[in-house]
Amino acid sequence: MSITTSRPATQNAFRVLVRLRVHPGKGQEFESIWRDIADAISRHPANLGQWLSRSADEDCVYYITSDWVSEKRFREFEHSPEHAENRRRIAPCKAESSMSAMTVACQVPPRPASERVRVMLYLAEPKADPGAVENGYHQISRKLAGRQGLRGNELLRSMDDPHKFLVLSDWADRETYIAWRDAPEHLPLTAPLRPYWAGDPENTFGVYEVVASY
Repeated sequence: MSITTSRPATQNAFRVLVRLRVHPGKGQEFESIWRDIADAISRHPANLGQWLSRSADEDCVYYITSDWVSEKRFREFEHSPEHAENRRRIAPCKAESSMSAMTVACQVPPRPASERVRVMLYLAEPKADPGAVENGYHQISRKLAGRQGLRGNELLRSMDDPHKFLVLSDWADRETYIAWRDAPEHLPLTAPLRPYWAGDPENTFGVYEVVASY
């Protein structure tokens, strides 16, 4: 499993890799705690991205990767009260851990943009139900984390009307998006946002292939 934030890693970033083994039966609890922590860290100005991976070879072993703008900024965070609280929350799940630090020496760019697909979902939130769209978005996105082909998604609020929203998702290619669109779990999983679809069904969605970018 891998979870990615919206800011990608960059060449020359300072990368931290933590190998962590959890107590048997604590995996699900640890993953839930990590998601909450990662959500908060993603708002730190020095953080460039985070990934949680579950080992395919060792039971109860995870790898946490995070990228930072510099070693200095990471060390500031490492010794902060916020990080101490994060360690306290994880402690009941952790059996052992080790950390390695490195600098990204080379970055291979993503696949050509022409193979990617963007999906736009238009939403309208009732004035009597503030926060409903954002809550539904987070509920769905947590369950979608790690979905094959999903490069990320964003919830955008209109600057002209705070009750109008747009969910923009980025897919690796047409095939993986279609596989998700036709998957049996698609409709049940996205149900929390269905009451807020804007307009008629034909004008609620937009699906576009990326043909050029700068």
